Amino acid sequence: MSKLDVIITPTAEKDMQNIFDYIAQDNISKAIEIINSFEKRFDSLAMFPESGTAKFKFILRDIRCAIAAGHYQIIYTRRNDVLYILRVLTGYQDLFAIL
Repeated sequence: MSKLDVIITPTAEKDMQNIFDYIAQDNISKAIEIINSFEKRFDSLAMFPESGTAKFKFILRDIRCAIAAGHYQIIYTRRNDVLYILRVLTGYQDLFAIL
């Protein structure tokens, strides 16, 4: 299987920026480490898109969830040869209220 292209949605970019800003208030190195771990996980999901849990089944799309960097969750979907990162959330956020 070939690696999928990865597109990070503007909403997911904002999620990551918020996470970075929050962590960087106390520890900039840790904030960078967390963002790097997200990017590594995106790369892994691009190779193995079915590795996440199928959390939500909608009529036209299959939305999956993968754990990254402890309690963070990556919400994503695959369309053809593209992996779309929809959200990057903490495990404390209500997924049904967000999606």
